[in-house]
Amino acid sequence: MSDVTAPIAKWPLDRRLPFGALWALTTMTIARQLRSRRILVMIILFSMPMVFAGIARYYDDDYNPSQVEFVLIFNLFPYALIPLTALLYASGMIQDEIEDQTLTYLMVRPLPRWGIYVAKIVATLFVATLLTTVFTVGTFLVINAGLSEFWSEQILERSAITSGIFALALMAYVAIFGAISLVFKRTLVIGVTYIIFFESVMANIDFIVRKATVMYYIRVLAIHWLELRRSEWSIMLDQAPSALVCVLTLVIASVVISAIAAFYFSVKEFRVKTPEGN
Repeated sequence: MSDVTAPIAKWPLDRRLPFGALWALTTMTIARQLRSRRILVMIILFSMPMVFAGIARYYDDDYNPSQVEFVLIFNLFPYALIPLTALLYASGMIQDEIEDQTLTYLMVRPLPRWGIYVAKIVATLFVATLLTTVFTVGTFLVINAGLSEFWSEQILERSAITSGIFALALMAYVAIFGAISLVFKRTLVIGVTYIIFFESVMANIDFIVRKATVMYYIRVLAIHWLELRRSEWSIMLDQAPSALVCVLTLVIASVVISAIAAFYFSVKEFRVKTPEGN
């Protein structure tokens, strides 16, 4: 291991940013993440709700699709699968480049360092959202398909809205975990601790602190857009923020956190692997 400090690319005001190169970096990152072993692990994890739904339909004589939908889609997904997906991908955005000894190569290219981080986070969000959307729609279909009260248009609409809510959650989680990965080495440990104690425990306590959790805004949006009212959430619609406020809160928070992380990435010195160090 050795310390390698790459020069920060400075761009005159009259010179255009290399959007073509940044787009190429984004697409290469997407392809790399789709070919990684991580994607196989996530596919197995995301398949579990569909398997559980199939088992419930086969063995439960009093099968209730609404209850199964709530347990699998509105609990298992936001509590575990979505934050875990964001954590695994966001924590590897930069660390994978360090492990593969390619970070130095990126930094000596004529690219703004903040642009490298933005390209990485856009690619990560795309892959995480694609994965989540595919299996969200699939789980909805397994739960409801073939039932007498099943209307494809209604289920597709519900699954599309739910996927949109989950995409907003992923945007926030990727921004949070991406920033954490730049500051702390044990990103996975810190991320899992954050998910368990902040997004799970604090989000269930009817106190002002839960308004700082992503989970709270996911639930409020589900209430507004899907009319999913659950007493265990302890959310009064007349006291909750509007859907627009929830969306703006998640988007603005994600952009601000990502912008701060991109700036920090542009000035940070990274200890990277080199052939000499090995």
